[in-house]
Amino acid sequence: MGNAEAYPVYRSFDVARIVSEASSLVRCGKGYEGETGYFGAELRDVDGVLTARDLFPGAWFSHGGSDFRGADLPGDTAALAGLLPLQLDAEDLFEGEILSRAVTVLASAVWGQLAWMALTWPAIPELSLGPEYARTGVQACFDIDANHEPMAEHTVYLHVRPGDEDRARHLARTVGRGLIGPPEHGW
Repeated sequence: MGNAEAYPVYRSFDVARIVSEASSLVRCGKGYEGETGYFGAELRDVDGVLTARDLFPGAWFSHGGSDFRGADLPGDTAALAGLLPLQLDAEDLFEGEILSRAVTVLASAVWGQLAWMALTWPAIPELSLGPEYARTGVQACFDIDANHEPMAEHTVYLHVRPGDEDRARHLARTVGRGLIGPPEHGW
């Protein structure tokens, strides 16, 4: 984590709705090419790992000090069970069908997150705010908060420079939302 504040803007138990809300906020940023981002999840059952491997064969799966590409995971379910829990790490995968694949994996994950980092937030002349490109982004957290602490719900966060609450409030309003809590420590 770094020097940013993560403002919660939406909470729900609906994984697909969280992904949709986060995607709306990402489109507020400039310089987003629709192809960069991070998807991480913790998987604790063989069926969940097999689904994730099939949907993200190029992603990394980690257990302890061992890392595997999805396509290189053991095919034997007993051997795979011996590697649990596995953490899925996928980058540069964030458009269209890829997001629906993430929703499928998140349905059986212990926790997960989608993160779009280094977006450029546009200038907001009426608030005397220039464009911002440092410590910016959108994060969708599933069963965790912005700092990976367990939570019962899923949350969408806006990441802004510390003290930039007006920008966060403005961006949230742009997509019909508001700030729903105090900021957490961001990246």
